[in-house]
Amino acid sequence: MTTARDASRGQGEVRVRTVGRGKVSLVESATDEIRGQIVSGGWPVGSRIPPESALSETLGVSRASVREAVRSLVHAGLLEPRQGDGTFVISDDDSALALRRRLERAELTHVTQVRQGLDVVAARQAAKHRTEAQLAGIEDALARRGAALAARDGDAFTAADAEFHILVAEAGANPVLADIYRSLSAALREELRRAACLDTATAARTDPHSRLTEAIRAQDPQAAVDAAVQLLAGHVRDLALPLDD
Repeated sequence: MTTARDASRGQGEVRVRTVGRGKVSLVESATDEIRGQIVSGGWPVGSRIPPESALSETLGVSRASVREAVRSLVHAGLLEPRQGDGTFVISDDDSALALRRRLERAELTHVTQVRQGLDVVAARQAAKHRTEAQLAGIEDALARRGAALAARDGDAFTAADAEFHILVAEAGANPVLADIYRSLSAALREELRRAACLDTATAARTDPHSRLTEAIRAQDPQAAVDAAVQLLAGHVRDLALPLDD
């Protein structure tokens, strides 16, 4: 086995087998090896996979083969490329693909209705169960959101905003809720983009994301719920969605 340097933040080293050269194509073999690292937890959800050049050397295949393998896993819903930041693991379960594709086709009204229920639960649970490390992650996403807002960087703002909500869900000690939020990630980003959140955040006098973070820091479930309700009310208003049915 050959050791590959994991280029994700703080991931250390991950071992990957050099692909075989039998009847299975090099692309298929590389895809299987990368998928295996994801499913086994070698590259956990949220981590960045090694760069194309490192994978090519480790697997003993061309960069073109690696590129096709990564592209297939992006299509499968396991990986997500982020411009200027690398490719990240967003799921370790192939079965999540069908749900993710369904969510990507969903009407924005329906996505927001689902979020109305989930965000309240996620906020309450995060305030009760968050760890110091999880709180630090939430605060970091909030800071990046603020920096992107100040820079008027819409893509970075949307990415940080979506990550903020996913991290809140992950802090709730409920793996089912966290998995649902990760599956919602693409639809969540589209909702944020459609809501023109960069413009509405600029105009806002107070930021419910900051209120939510403060409530989670203080481990105050009711304050967290109140902040989540205020936050979702803003989305409903900005999108002009009929959610009273």
